[in-house]
This record gives sequence, structure tokens and C-alpha cells, in this order.
Amino acid sequence: MRPSPQPSFRSEPPAAKSPSTPPRVALLVVTADDALWTPLTTVAQGREAQQFDSIAELVGQWNPGRAAVVLIDGRGNVSLEAAVQALLTHSTALVPVAIVDEAVRVLAAALERKRSLFDHILLPLDGGTARTVLDRAAEEAAARLSLAAGDLAATAATRRAGGGARSRGILIGGAVALLAVAAAAGWWLSRSGEPVPAASSALAPAATVPLAAPAADAPAAASKAPSAPAEEIEAQLERARTAMRDKRYIDPPSDNALTHYKTVLDLDAQNGEARQGLDRIAELLIARAGGAMASKDYASALRAIETARSLKPDHPRLAALDLQVSQRLKDLSATQVQAALQANAFARAAALLNQAEKTGAMPADQIAALRADSARREASAQLAEVARVAQVRISQGRLLDPANDSARFYLKQLQDHGGAALADTLAHLNDAYAKRLATDARAAIVRAAWSEADALIAELKIANGGSALVQALALQKDADRARDQLKARASEAADAKANADAAREASAAAAAASAAPAAPVAVTPPKLLKSLTLDYPMRAAAAGVEGWVEVQFEVTVTGQPDNLRVLAAQPAGVFDGAALAAIKRARFTPAKTADGSAITQPTTLKLRFALSDHK
Repeated sequence: MRPSPQPSFRSEPPAAKSPSTPPRVALLVVTADDALWTPLTTVAQGREAQQFDSIAELVGQWNPGRAAVVLIDGRGNVSLEAAVQALLTHSTALVPVAIVDEAVRVLAAALERKRSLFDHILLPLDGGTARTVLDRAAEEAAARLSLAAGDLAATAATRRAGGGARSRGILIGGAVALLAVAAAAGWWLSRSGEPVPAASSALAPAATVPLAAPAADAPAAASKAPSAPAEEIEAQLERARTAMRDKRYIDPPSDNALTHYKTVLDLDAQNGEARQGLDRIAELLIARAGGAMASKDYASALRAIETARSLKPDHPRLAALDLQVSQRLKDLSATQVQAALQANAFARAAALLNQAEKTGAMPADQIAALRADSARREASAQLAEVARVAQVRISQGRLLDPANDSARFYLKQLQDHGGAALADTLAHLNDAYAKRLATDARAAIVRAAWSEADALIAELKIANGGSALVQALALQKDADRARDQLKARASEAADAKANADAAREASAAAAAASAAPAAPVAVTPPKLLKSLTLDYPMRAAAAGVEGWVEVQFEVTVTGQPDNLRVLAAQPAGVFDGAALAAIKRARFTPAKTADGSAITQPTTLKLRFALSDHK
């Protein structure tokens, strides 16, 4: 027989437990199939387990202030989406997991993408997979409830303090607790929301070795940087989501949720999902620390505490956990320092070592060894942070500028201080840097941004050995060729414009000529009616000078000369006046066309002045 559910109608959540006791997470199974109940109890791992025939039955009997994992049988005619929504409406401390077959699997996956369904278990049941899903779901429920526990403890303190505000304190504490649980559920109920302010320590590197690292100004600079490509941010977020589903919160070092969320914030400092993700990790680590302390796994507990402290130093449950640690200080001092070092909380480690030195909790040689280890880890963490920011700047395309916050600046720091330990990382970064330089240089050439292209090519020549130099020289040839082609095209365009202008002028002249009436053609030229009478200039005659004058003029339709001008004369200026006067006195028969019409006709006469003709 299955256990009977026990109704609970308390209007308030249960009182906060001692920090040493992890929140109890029940397992509730919603199914009318008794055959499913038995195999599920084998994977419950000692959890309190109850079965309900329907969601309505569960909602009517379960106290919303208790955390639980709810297994919903989604087969048959069950409306899975409606069932999940009813659970979350009843309490955000209930974590829904669907039991599905192949027919319902697609629907369950869609609800997971919406962040309403936490996960699903596929039938036929695999014990190992089911236990993993239940562990993750239980940790999720405990983390939500842990938020409320801290606030309820504060409410209890207010109650003990007494005073006229006693009742108000209880009401306010309860409201804050419920809001805290709702906020915890919000992270996975929607992929993003309003940005939540992140703890500054989650973004600032802790190392302080003498290295020009981005410890203080890199996050601010990143917030002013051009936005990285949306697909790169989404890829990092997807890696973080996968790590969260797999409970890889802080391990392994190169592929954990904490690292991926921090990288997203480097690319987009206001990303709401990443900020909420860091808060979520802090809550999960606090819950994990409480469980580890209860099971006396102090090394895991201390590491979770110190990492959570670096993300959320004002978390209300840290004080209680620190109190438990202080009660075991003699046994835990070295382990606590090691945990702080693993969390890269170097200032915290230094404070713990100073405390151990004052209280004599550790021998002097052990303190010295731990301080040396801290210095080594701090230097390594600083270099790792510089390498991470260098990768971000390469992704953003901030290669050369600004001078103290560019990929070139951080790569130079790594080259100067990295040593053999970072040889592989530096080689990878240099390769990515060279590729981005080449890509951006090629784009600058296409845009004809010659100064930018020249700067990128010059950097590429010295960036990454011989292969980069070969690529830089090829790009330089491409740039020179593109410049020459641009100049040639400009010259061709100028020539084409000049030719087009000349063609337009010729066409206009031809059009004007074709539009003008045809000039009449003379058949009979003008004729002189009688010989010219020349007046020989007296001075020329006295001097014995002879010569000639060629005169051009028009013979009008009336036979009169008009528009006279001297074309040439020998000697010049001696006989000009006499020649013009003689022609003005002359009369002509006008030129005539074929039909006998008189027309004005230009003509030329050459008049000779000889003394023999005037004796």
C-alpha cells in the first residue's frame, strides 16, 4: 500500500531550521497508476515520499511553505502544461518534474525551454538518470527555501526584540520570505527579466600582482564597449544553462556556469539573465554548503561558502555558516584558507591567515607555505583574468584602441608576464588575434578606409610569426591594388565626363546648324559697274612709294559696298585710307541666285598703287 498523504493547513511556513540542518525536501508523485509508484520509490533515496491521484488533491493538501519535488505523470489525457502552472501558482517552492513517454517528450521539452518545467524523466525508468534528476530538483527546491529561511530568522530576531512593532515585524518578515522564494523561482521561470544588480566582487578580478590588468577599469570599459554579436552572447548563455542543468556550477574550471556567466557580463554588462545566474549560483552554493556542513564534508562546504561570498558577500546565511566554521576553527583553519584560495578570494585568505597567526590556530611554517601558495595562485588568477579579457576584446573587435583597454594591450601583458605556464593560452589568443586583424583589415579595404587598413596590416605583420607576416603582405598587396583601381576608376570617370561634355557640345552645334535655314547660294557673283578711281596719297607720290591693299567687303542687294576691312597691305598703313575710300565710291551689280534673286555676297579686291598709273 502506498503511504497516505497527511493534510497540512498551516497558514505560515514552518519556523526556520538550524543552519546546520539542510531544508527537508519531500518527493510528491502525482499519478493514478499504482504500477508506477513502486519503481519510483526505489529511486527516492530515503526522501519523504507521498502519492496523490491528481494535482487538485495535492494543491488542496500540501502546505505551500514546504519545499518539494513533484513528479507529474504526464501520460494519457493529463494536461501537463496546466498541471505545471497549477503547481507554480500554489507555491514556487514546488519544483515540477514530468514523467513522460515518447509521445509526450516533445511537449515536456517545450515546457523546459519556457522554464516552467524543471526537467523530465523518460519511461521506461532508468534508475541512475532518475536519481540524478531528483538530486538536481531537490537542490533547486532547497535553494529556494533557503532564501526564505534567512529572512524568517531575521523575523524571529525581530519578534524576540519585542516592542510595538512585533506584529508588523512578523508580517513583513513573512512577506519578504515569500517574495524571496518567488525571486528564486524567477530565474528559471523565464530566460530573462529585468536586470538584477550583481555583486561587484563577481565581476572584479581578485588578483593584485604588479601587472597592468583590468582589475579596476575593465568591467567599466566593457560596459562602454560596442556590443558583441548577439549570437556569441547567446552561445555563452546556452553553455551556462547547460552547466546549470548538469550542476557544474564552479567546476570544471574551463566549463562551468560561473565562468560562462562572467564572460557574458564582460560582453554585455547589463545582461539580466547572467546577473540573475550569478545570484542563482550563490544561492545554490549556500544550500550546498549547509548540506555539506551537516554531513561534515567541511572541504566542500568551505569552498562553497567562499565562492558564494565572492558572488554575494552580504548574503544573510553567511554569518550563520561562518559561526559554525568558527566553532571548528582549530580543525578547519587550513581547510578554510584552501577553500578561499580555490574560490580566488585572496583578500579573504589573507585575513584568515592573519587570524590564524594571531590565534595560533596553525603553525608558522604552515602559514608561510599557505601565503606562498596564495601569492602563486593570485598571480596565476591575475594572468587568467587578463587572458579572459583579451579574448573578450578580440571578440568585440577592440584590437588596437583604446591603448590601455585593447586586445593588443592585454596580449602584451601576457607576453611580458605569462611565462611558460600560459604558452598554450597565449598561442591560442595570438592566433585568434591575427585572424581578427586580417578579417577587420579586409573589411577596411572594402570600405576604402585606408588609414584603418594600414594600421591593422602593420599590426598583423608583427602579430604572430611568419604565417601572419605572409598574410599581412598579401593584404598589403590587396590594399595597394584596390587603391590603384580606385584611382584608375576616378581617372576614367573624369575622362568619360570630359568626352560626354564634348559630345554634348558637338551635338548641340549640329542641332543648331540643322535647325537654321539653308543659306542661299550665289550663281552670279557681284560685278564692278565701272573702274575704280584711286586717289594716290601725295606723300607717297612725293616719296616715290608704290604698294597695294587687299580689302574685304560685302556687296549688298542694292550694289553698295558694306562692312569694309583691310585684309593686308604693302607697305602697311600707307595706302589703306585711299583704298577704302575708292571702294566706298564704287557701285556693283549684286550677286544673284539661280532664280535671279539678288543676295548680299562677301567679296575681296586687291588694289595696286603704282606711280606709272598716275603720271
